[in-house]
Amino acid sequence: MEFETLTVESDGGVATLTLNRPAQRNALNRRMRAELSYFLNEIAPSFKVVVVSGAGEVFCAGMDLKEPIGRGEGEDQWGFFQQLFNSSTIFIGALNGPVVGAGLTFLAAFDLAIADPKTVFSLPQVKVGIFGGVAATMLHLYVPKKVIAEMSLTGIPLSAERAKEVGMINAISEPGACVQDAKTLAAHIAQFDRNVLHVGKHVIQNLPVDHDQRDRAIRVVREGTERYVPQVEDRILDTPYGGNR
Repeated sequence: MEFETLTVESDGGVATLTLNRPAQRNALNRRMRAELSYFLNEIAPSFKVVVVSGAGEVFCAGMDLKEPIGRGEGEDQWGFFQQLFNSSTIFIGALNGPVVGAGLTFLAAFDLAIADPKTVFSLPQVKVGIFGGVAATMLHLYVPKKVIAEMSLTGIPLSAERAKEVGMINAISEPGACVQDAKTLAAHIAQFDRNVLHVGKHVIQNLPVDHDQRDRAIRVVREGTERYVPQVEDRILDTPYGGNR
């Protein structure tokens, strides 16, 4: 597959994957999701560790709401993030700028994360009549329930310092250094046996919440959305974040 929305570089056992839609603040659209799925299936297994960052000043502004959203879109998104979460490769987020909406689902699926000091973390969907259920469900694996409530019910961003305090990220880099710091950490991890890393990731990712519990949680979110939020076949929303969530 020829990539239009991603760039990939490699150095030994480490790959650097960059979300490359800077004009759209790296919003996740169907094309990017297809390319990421291809990357996960065909390229990621060749590497022990993948560093993920964003082109420009934003890591990811969420789902691209300039694209029509149909009824099956949420299930497709959930399936993609499950694929990322269950990859045997170690993923390290190099969060070079704001992480918004579905960007936080990326973060929840990463194994480790280092953020630039200017990075903020936001679930602003409530401001436009949407509940960010996939991100909230995935974040619940790592972040206290009241922190998720704070983010998803107020739409107020968390600072990098607050995100580190609640366990959402591992470290805060010096300004402009998060990608290099993530690569250094990736190179350290890549020296270890692939099978040991795979087993370790599997154990960590599946404790204390198993797949069935995650699936039940997302079904509750989906059923609640269908019950309480008017549904249309195609939906295009514009937001203060430039049409993204």
